[in-house]
Amino acid sequence: MGDKQYKTNSYTDFFYYAFRNVLFVSVPLVIISTIILSLPHSSATGSASGSDNLAITISSSCTLSSVVNIPHNAEVYNGNYLGGIGKTTIKTLCNDGNGYAVYANGYSNNEEGNNKLINTEYPQYSIDTGLATSGLTSAWAMKLNNIPDDPSPTPPTIESDYNNTYGLIPSYWTKVASRASGTTDMAQGSSFTTTYAVYASSSQYAGTYQGQVKYLLTHPAYPPAFRYMQDVDKWKNELALEESVQAIDVRDGKKYWVTKLKDGHIWMTQNLDFDIKANTTLDSNTTDLNVAYDASTNSYPEYRDGYTNNGGIIYWQPASSATTIDFTGTTVPGWQNSNTAPYTANKTDSTETGHASLGNYYNWTAAIASNNSSLLTQDTLDNITNNPKNSICPKGWRLPTISNQSNTISGSTNEIARLNLLYNKNKTNSDEGLTTNPLWFTKNSAIWQGTLGALGSDGRIWSSTLHSQGGAYGLYFTSSLANVSNADDRNVGRPIRCVAE
Repeated sequence: MGDKQYKTNSYTDFFYYAFRNVLFVSVPLVIISTIILSLPHSSATGSASGSDNLAITISSSCTLSSVVNIPHNAEVYNGNYLGGIGKTTIKTLCNDGNGYAVYANGYSNNEEGNNKLINTEYPQYSIDTGLATSGLTSAWAMKLNNIPDDPSPTPPTIESDYNNTYGLIPSYWTKVASRASGTTDMAQGSSFTTTYAVYASSSQYAGTYQGQVKYLLTHPAYPPAFRYMQDVDKWKNELALEESVQAIDVRDGKKYWVTKLKDGHIWMTQNLDFDIKANTTLDSNTTDLNVAYDASTNSYPEYRDGYTNNGGIIYWQPASSATTIDFTGTTVPGWQNSNTAPYTANKTDSTETGHASLGNYYNWTAAIASNNSSLLTQDTLDNITNNPKNSICPKGWRLPTISNQSNTISGSTNEIARLNLLYNKNKTNSDEGLTTNPLWFTKNSAIWQGTLGALGSDGRIWSSTLHSQGGAYGLYFTSSLANVSNADDRNVGRPIRCVAE
């Protein structure tokens, strides 16, 4: 087959009119593959005469089409939940025996990855995706089902998150259905249905809401030619030892080099470059926000101020003083040496790219996705189970740990020290194995009292391990030093390298 092609112009529109819902599905998707046959012709005498070259192109196509069987109209009043909204049959037709996969992605406001129902008049009242059936937060979700009377020999397989259950509207390309072999009968095809559910809380603002879900058919059934950081569990086993690939952070579309290292983990091999802004909300679908609620006290720990939990999805809203500071040179105006707000800084005049990218600088409060880390005062080197469970890393990733466990143990929780053993020969007087392939740790220096230290002189990254009051552990190195359990004030700005769970 020729090169596979992907097109993404099949979508569903979801409109929400004063708690009334309308869903439209339209636009076929076509994928073309080609076979080129070269048939030489020679003379019967066997002489070295010229030959004719005949090129034949045989089109291999699949289509993705949809028919609205039951109009997606519904009235959902305040404080009510309604499932089974509408019914659309989505059919695939292929003229060869290759398999296919169908991916879905939120597409509200023509923004790829936007999975909200948006109030067209007052966007601040938009409805997030979720599984809520009661409470104070409205939500919507989607469900896929095989057609019971599908006449095809093998109906498509629906992914478990959507098979007979409502799942989140994806915020990045997510496989929802697939079939191992194609549908060679163009008249028969292979089909599944999709429906939606909405919960409208008693506090939801009445008005007109609009959302979209976009579908992508891949044929043959190869995954799309991209990897997402948040999908690391789906592709991490594909990587060979010390193989490096690029993956996309769905939160902002930035790409990062990641590598499977000798310790068995996949690490980011360039620094995190994610901005934190006030008046924005991050959630556990995209960000490393884990255990957040203390059931014994029916509250959130104080350092998790700004956290909420809705239907098992954890949300964090950075404090109003949170900011990402863009700066040039070595002066970082507005940087506060504070543990009571998350601060990040981005050096905009940097020319480094790829593995050498500077990324952002984070105080430790920002690194652990907190609005106030000053209440954490207990050294956790002896017991890292007491480390914060959250971070600003993408979902499926976390901050590395430092412990007093021997770095010679496979799977040691002294993770930065173990890399130093495996790649820097356990040296403490040299950084030669830290700054080269495949680790590529960078000498970013750090931000202290609004000033960036001398680039190229030293390198530092944060860990999730606490060091008494006001401090946290991390890596610190120079050309003549490698300190894998360096303690620094938490209000210092350091880069971050995330490691896959």
